[in-house]
Amino acid sequence: MRYGKPALAFDKQIELLRSRGMEGDPAFMRDRLSTVNYYRLTGYWHPFRLPNSDHFRPGTTFERVWERYVFDRKLRLVVMDAIER
Repeated sequence: MRYGKPALAFDKQIELLRSRGMEGDPAFMRDRLSTVNYYRLTGYWHPFRLPNSDHFRPGTTFERVWERYVFDRKLRLVVMDAIER
């Protein structure tokens, strides 16, 4: 299967996010993007996007997106633990 979009290195992913208006510390962004896939995080930054655009609302930070991801991850663990019981 051929994909239309080439894979981007972490630095290019950060450049793309910053060009679209996302703020954040590049070292923090690189560390987190190397841990969690770029596409896994897209759902968490979607609410920060401008309507009908790939650009972000002013003041959107990668750190805030990351906080939402971490909250969701912890919530999933608590819910799965409760379901198992």
